[in-house]
This record gives sequence, C-alpha cells and structure tokens, in this order.
Amino acid sequence: MKRTIDCLRPCCLVLLCALSPALAQTSGDPVKEAQRLTRVAQTAQQQGRYDEAIRAYETIAVIAKSVPRISAAAQLNIGNIFMTTGKYEQAAAAFQRSLVLDSSSAEASNNLGEALGELKQYQRALEAFQKAVSLDGTFVKARYNMGVTYDRLGQMKYAEFVYRILIRDHPDFALAYDSLAVTLSKSGRGREALPLHQKAIGLNPNDPSFYFNFAISYLVLGDMRKAQEQQQRLHDLDPAMAEHLAGVIARHQR
Repeated sequence: MKRTIDCLRPCCLVLLCALSPALAQTSGDPVKEAQRLTRVAQTAQQQGRYDEAIRAYETIAVIAKSVPRISAAAQLNIGNIFMTTGKYEQAAAAFQRSLVLDSSSAEASNNLGEALGELKQYQRALEAFQKAVSLDGTFVKARYNMGVTYDRLGQMKYAEFVYRILIRDHPDFALAYDSLAVTLSKSGRGREALPLHQKAIGLNPNDPSFYFNFAISYLVLGDMRKAQEQQQRLHDLDPAMAEHLAGVIARHQR
C-alpha cells in the first residue's frame, strides 16, 4: 500500500530567493559569488551532475558563513540532492546542518523527517515533522508525513486523527482520503475505507497507487471480483504496477 507525497523541492530557488538584491548590496562579494555559484549548481543539477552541484553548494555554505540564512539554504539544497540520489544518511546530516544555521526552517525540519523515515528511524522522523508543523501549521506535506509516520509506528488512531483533520482543512487533498482509507483497512475497517478510496480516485483519477490501494481493501474484505476490477483499471495507467497487483490477487486466491 504505497503512499507518497509529491516532493518537488525548489532546490536552487531556495538559495536564489534568499539572496535578495538588498542583501547582496550590503554583504559584498561573498553574496555575489554565492549567487553565481547557485546558477552553476542549478545547471549542474538539471544536467544530472549531482556531485558538481553539491560542491558548488558546499562552497556557498563556506563563503557565505557570515550570512547564516544563505549557508542554511545551501545545506538544505545539498540535502535535497542527496534525497534525490537515495543517500539518506548524507541527506539527514545536511538537513541537520541547515537547522543548526536556521532553526526556523519548516522545510528543513520536514525534509529531515523524510530522510529519517527512509532510514526507518520513525520516532525521530515524527519529531522532525512535528517541529515542522509547529513552525508552519499550514505546511500540508509535513502534516501528511506525520500521519504516514504514525501509521508506520503502528499508532493507527493517531494516523486516522491526522488524516481526518487534513481532510477537514483541505477537502480536495486526494492523498489524505487514500491514506485514511489505507489506515482504516489495515485496522480491520475495510467497509469504512471503500468510500474514501472512491473519493480519492474522484479527486485524482490519474494516480495509480489509488487503484492499487482500493484493490487491496477489497482483498481484505474478500471481494476478489472487485479487486480484479481495480486491477484492470490500473492496467491502463501503470501496467507494471497492475502486473504486481495481479500477483498479489493470485496469492490471495490460493
């Protein structure tokens, strides 16, 4: 029951936005050099030259150390690149360095939680997400990540609470409906999950994972025919995922 949230991180924009013209005028050449290196890093990252991009951001963190907000943004960007390349320990370390420089960054706290989650350090991840939400209560991604982490910790009631509040505050957030449905199904409340799966698909009919999760809930309820219907619908969107689901259904039929 895969559940993810789109993690489009504005890696280079974080630093470019931090380098305002007024700041450049008052901080001198180091800031101008940081601006130049940000463009270098952006180009390298877009071309998949991640090591070069990281080196550029590391240089920024050093030359702009007198402006903690800029150094923090550089470390944040380094962490985001490590997340992209699956180097989660390095990512977590970079996000922690960013937070040392700027403890008010909700994004760095959330991203630290994501890295720790990938490392299966769920309690620490939960604490990072909670901090992100305390810094920015409107940060939907961090609130969603709290729900996912409660689920991974086996604290289904807390996960359900987080998702229901998200749905209340953001009634068009399809992922919250799907995740709540998964949590209810895993808690033995499959019948309650079905309309939530339908709502998620209604809001976003192009997310393959929604059909996969819907089928799993039907399997939990013992309804093979309905599960196979979702597998057929999934095939049009993601044949590979549909094939995997077909295998899951076959195992349940034995």
